[in-house]
Amino acid sequence: MDKKVLADAAEALENASSIIITTHIQPDGDALGSILAIGRHLRQAGKRVCVTWGEEIRIPAHYRWMPGVEEIVEYGACIEADLLLTLDCANEQRLGFIAEKLPLFKTVVNIDHHIDNSAFGTLNVLDFEASASCEIVYDLLMAKGAAIDEVVATLLYTGIVTDTGRFQYSNTTAKTHDTVSELIRLGVRPNEIFQYIYENMPFASLKWLGAILERAVFIDDSGLVFSYVCDEDLKATGASLGDTESFIDYLRTAREAEVAAILKEVPEGKLKVSLRSKGVVDVGSIAREGGGGGHRNAAGLTTDKPLDEAVAWISARISAQARS
Repeated sequence: MDKKVLADAAEALENASSIIITTHIQPDGDALGSILAIGRHLRQAGKRVCVTWGEEIRIPAHYRWMPGVEEIVEYGACIEADLLLTLDCANEQRLGFIAEKLPLFKTVVNIDHHIDNSAFGTLNVLDFEASASCEIVYDLLMAKGAAIDEVVATLLYTGIVTDTGRFQYSNTTAKTHDTVSELIRLGVRPNEIFQYIYENMPFASLKWLGAILERAVFIDDSGLVFSYVCDEDLKATGASLGDTESFIDYLRTAREAEVAAILKEVPEGKLKVSLRSKGVVDVGSIAREGGGGGHRNAAGLTTDKPLDEAVAWISARISAQARS
């Protein structure tokens, strides 16, 4: 990580008295962990802070325990600020309606680890080797000489453990473990966080998981294992799409799987596609080709294609990578 860039970001935050902090729409653990951690730090430093994102605020059930989630507000509740701080967001489109607000800010600090980040900020703090944006936030706080309390450490750990797939993905590095080791020394309790995130499934969702696994399909030609979630599932179980976030990990455990996919019906007749790779296939490039994004081993996109066409499209691109 470029120390000068970190120093420039620290200086920009120091010089701002009011800051709006945001992340990508449909935020995951890294997005939430990074905005809440830096938000808490900046409040402790005496800054006026507003934490939000560019769509209706909905916190996935397995993240509602995170310290500070009650301080996340709709964008309309934020007043004018000196600086916009974006975290874990690869491009303007992923900011939702906040993208149209960018010209209102003289300074936009963009902190991210996605390799396809479009560098849309006036100051871009990009580390493509970082396992998570929370890892970059940790580096930033260290560069500032900031004290990290147990709450901030817990938030940063949450982002790292989720974005590394519980330290299973290839983005997990020695530096990642060094960072996590220090966070644990600061008071993080990994077993509690694991239970909050991964052992907190409503019973209705557990039954639903059985149905998702029952309808799973393996495509031998490409090594794709996929399943799908339809609107009727949501109505029948009373669950939310957020409750399905961990389902894909079960598909990925199949010995035959090179890539796992879950396709979920979302409003306006679209499909939200989550992709996970065991490492040989770059699902990030597949997602980007389809208008989405992500990393080599974990990515996603939204498509207008019907289910059969979407699956065929994904399978064909997996096979194309194998041939190249």
